[in-house]
Amino acid sequence: MNMRELAENMLEWEETQIKADALALRIQEAVMQLQKTQQVGNVRAVYSLPRKTYNYKEVGSDADQDIFEQYTKTETITSTNWRALVLEGMCIPQEVIPFTESGKASVKIKLTD
Repeated sequence: MNMRELAENMLEWEETQIKADALALRIQEAVMQLQKTQQVGNVRAVYSLPRKTYNYKEVGSDADQDIFEQYTKTETITSTNWRALVLEGMCIPQEVIPFTESGKASVKIKLTD
């Protein structure tokens, strides 16, 4: 490949990449509105929710003492399995547990085999 062919290829790549990036953005925006992973042919646009962190300790601190003791172990340090205490011991559904979200929902586009 001579220098002229290389330059033409590089400019063609730039133009193609700009078009591909614009197309990817349109796909991502559409999938964000649908809030669901989409697949057509070998192209998959994966929708991901933000990461949630549940505050089990806030809810579990209201547990009865006998339930609290079932989920607390004391060795050299005392630790409480707050998640199990709340979900199993107190039978509180996950949907009512306060949480914080980190990050934003996202969409990644990839080719599948």
